[in-house]
Amino acid sequence: ARTRTIISLSDRSAFQSVTSLHRLEKQPQSHNLRQPLSTSNYNQSTAIMVLVRATKFTESSVDLTTLIKPSQSISNMDAENHKHDDKAITTCAERYGPYPSSIPVPMTHKDGRTPSPYVISKAKNMFDLKDYPDHRDVGTPDEWIPRDGKLVRLTGRHPFNVEPPLSVHQKYKFITPTCLHYVRNHGACPNIKWEEHRVRVGGIVPQKLNLGMNDIISFPPRELPITLVCAGNRRKEQNMIRQTIGFNWGAGGVSTNVWKGVMLRDLLMMAGVTDRNMAGKHVEFIGHEDLPNKVGPGPFKDEPWGKLVKYGTSVPLARAMNAAYDILIAYEANGEKLQPDHGYPVRLIIPGYIGGRMIKWLTDINVIEHETKNHYHYHDNRILPPHITAEESLTGGWWYKPEYIFNELNINSAMTAPNHDETIDLAKNIGTTYEVGGYAYTGGGRRITRVEMTTDGGKHWEVCKINQIERPTDYGMYWCWIWWTYDLPVADLVGCKEIWCRAWDEANNCQPNDPTWNLMGMGNNQVFRVKVHLDKVGNAHFFRFEHPTRPGQQDGGWMTRLSDKPDSAGFGRLLEQGQAAPEPAAAPAPAAKKDAKTRLISMNEVRKHNKEEDVWIVVNQKVYDCTEYLDLHPGGADSILINAGEDSTEDFVAIHSTKATKMLDKFYVGDLDPSSLAEEETVQERICERTGRKVALDPKHKQAFVLQKKTVLSRDSFELDFALQSPEHVLGLPTGKHIFLSAQVKDEMVMRRYTPITSDYDVGCVKFVIKAYPPCERFPLGGKMSQHLDALKVGDTIDMRGPVGEFDYHGNGKFLKEHEECYATHFNMIAGGTGITPVMQIAAEILRDTEDSTKISLIFGARIEGDLLCRNILDEWAEKHPDRFKAHYILSDEAPEGWAASGHSKGFVGKGLFEEVLYPNGDNCYNLMCGPPIMLERGCTPNLKSLGHHEDNIFAF
Repeated sequence: ARTRTIISLSDRSAFQSVTSLHRLEKQPQSHNLRQPLSTSNYNQSTAIMVLVRATKFTESSVDLTTLIKPSQSISNMDAENHKHDDKAITTCAERYGPYPSSIPVPMTHKDGRTPSPYVISKAKNMFDLKDYPDHRDVGTPDEWIPRDGKLVRLTGRHPFNVEPPLSVHQKYKFITPTCLHYVRNHGACPNIKWEEHRVRVGGIVPQKLNLGMNDIISFPPRELPITLVCAGNRRKEQNMIRQTIGFNWGAGGVSTNVWKGVMLRDLLMMAGVTDRNMAGKHVEFIGHEDLPNKVGPGPFKDEPWGKLVKYGTSVPLARAMNAAYDILIAYEANGEKLQPDHGYPVRLIIPGYIGGRMIKWLTDINVIEHETKNHYHYHDNRILPPHITAEESLTGGWWYKPEYIFNELNINSAMTAPNHDETIDLAKNIGTTYEVGGYAYTGGGRRITRVEMTTDGGKHWEVCKINQIERPTDYGMYWCWIWWTYDLPVADLVGCKEIWCRAWDEANNCQPNDPTWNLMGMGNNQVFRVKVHLDKVGNAHFFRFEHPTRPGQQDGGWMTRLSDKPDSAGFGRLLEQGQAAPEPAAAPAPAAKKDAKTRLISMNEVRKHNKEEDVWIVVNQKVYDCTEYLDLHPGGADSILINAGEDSTEDFVAIHSTKATKMLDKFYVGDLDPSSLAEEETVQERICERTGRKVALDPKHKQAFVLQKKTVLSRDSFELDFALQSPEHVLGLPTGKHIFLSAQVKDEMVMRRYTPITSDYDVGCVKFVIKAYPPCERFPLGGKMSQHLDALKVGDTIDMRGPVGEFDYHGNGKFLKEHEECYATHFNMIAGGTGITPVMQIAAEILRDTEDSTKISLIFGARIEGDLLCRNILDEWAEKHPDRFKAHYILSDEAPEGWAASGHSKGFVGKGLFEEVLYPNGDNCYNLMCGPPIMLERGCTPNLKSLGHHEDNIFAF
């Protein structure tokens, strides 16, 4: 506890202050099972302020007393708390309540309809509204949870990742309603029963514990307000500079509740842990979820990661045993049991840390000798240097470097008033003031000491008023955001281009003026900038305010415009198209000299290693043994095997960044002998076994094919018809495989995979359906290859090489999937946009064979009806083969009149649609998908699994 006396004296020409700090000699109360910290401990920290404002200060017009006298000081709070002579405030509910309602208001229909006010008013808890699910949750694994419709969804319908609009924060300020608290879920929300859940305390503890929820709540409780912040708060601003690997959090990924639970320290002490010999030891926390592992077995050979991993983290044991850090095993928020999305029945709360370390649905607490080896502790929540790309992060081991972990929050602030697109009538308000306001937070238990704003680009900063609601803990810690305001004269907006705000904490940490990009887009905390526009509507003039971004997929924000993006973000000067400067292409390696350290390998020797069990390739005159790399390559084994025994420099560089090439270093064998390059391999003629005709494709060599016909299909799609070497050739592409098309585009080799709509039954030609992707704000260069193909004229050529792919249909339900023999009686096919081509290729082969009884159910999604490519063919198949083929179309945007009556859908793919249209799960039912990654990862795979389809029976092209 501490007592502060601050005395400010002044005269007409000077301002002086004297500060004295007296620390009581009383030892802070030990927080253990016999001496619990109670909620009344807030009263033990006192502060006295005596303030005399200077009447004149020559160097600044700013009222400097606001630096030490927020609009509601601690001494003012003490006076307020003790105004009732017979009762001092002793509980959080009395001090911070009454808490806002925790009852969500679900949006039951797309048109914004909600349950009636009468139904909402009668609800005593959220599950009284279980019959009113949000329309976006219907058909998902989370349909059982009533959720508030005001929350902004950042990752579509599922999983549930949301933040409240800034207007919600502006309304409630210090305490957030639990139903409007931000949520970060990696998958479906577990439906856990209070009476069944257990928390185990183990590891190197003298006495292992296995606690039920009633055991946990029997411990002495600790209750206090704590602000939680997603590590990705304000990430969308970074995504507008250069795309990170994270989704679009706005500035609303922060919330404050009053959390109640048992101190972690108490549980550890019950297990016999002491505060001796703690160096190097950690406390590990594991959650209930089973989540996908997308990076392989990991670096820890003694604890390899499997296909499914738990979400976990760890903190140093010394921090866990220090009562000052208030680490909680929490079971209540705002006076009620936790809601499912917030970790019911129990979760971890680490004040001052990022939300990503606060494990929900907690099951295990382990004391261990080292930092945890959990997958998500490493492959999440890191702030890497700005030049590190996704490829280099993996090849350079950056995820495992401890200096880049993101644990304690950094300082940040944002404006909630004015809101985005808010307006002020200039004439009606010219003589008034407008209250600018927002929040600020920091980490480490530090206090926000001031917030400043500027209207002239930082030339002059004005000090804002701070509403200091939180009381410090016994140890002087502050775990909550503050809310600030500034009365801005409306006249000062005349000529103002932007309003900025920034915060300072008691360690004099301050927000930077400029952003620094990082791969995960985390910790984004540059000054918050709101643009001011003067618009004329009729004869009136209005100030209109524009925030940098809007969360999720919402449109708007000045950072979405190319002209307003920053000049630099830490990885070099941005180019005109808003992207990072490309790295120079790797120069060919100089001819190696034979010495003791360098092995020279002839091209003939390389060509001998051309099988799946023995794969060598050449990149930039260096030889690599990629046999062990096949299972790790994100593009699949075939895209490496197609280059087996060959010089693949041009192809490799075309589809990988220069930095990605470095990942080959671990597979280096030696240098290519330049003198052996004269040895030419004879290209052998290939014959199609099925037709006996010559095959056009060569898996090892590119060949140029001439465009003989081009047909426009829609506003942005077209069909290309290329002639083969002769009218008697067939393409030679197995069903389910695809082709590499490559071309020199603006001095850059570009190579992309495409699936033709023709097969080996089409003699003398190969046809593709292409969708062109022109430049747009988010992708200023557009699709390089699709635009190149769109520009082709009859007589032009394109290089092709193949076949390549992990799927090969042999007929009568038999096929190879990732080189394993499989058999299907039913195929569910799900396609989005041009993803129709690979599934259509397989469907055509099945329907062509009258003896093939395999049944197909297709769901084909597009934005509008005109984007349903090859629909005439699909409809013809459905009419001719009703017993073997059915097609269902779904449009996400505009639908023509009578669309629903025709039996088709509008919206997005999901569980309900799959259950209605697709074949049910079974050993011989396989699901083939091709479309945008967000559609497959969020709309398809989770919902197929929830319907019982096994992961091995789901394949994405």
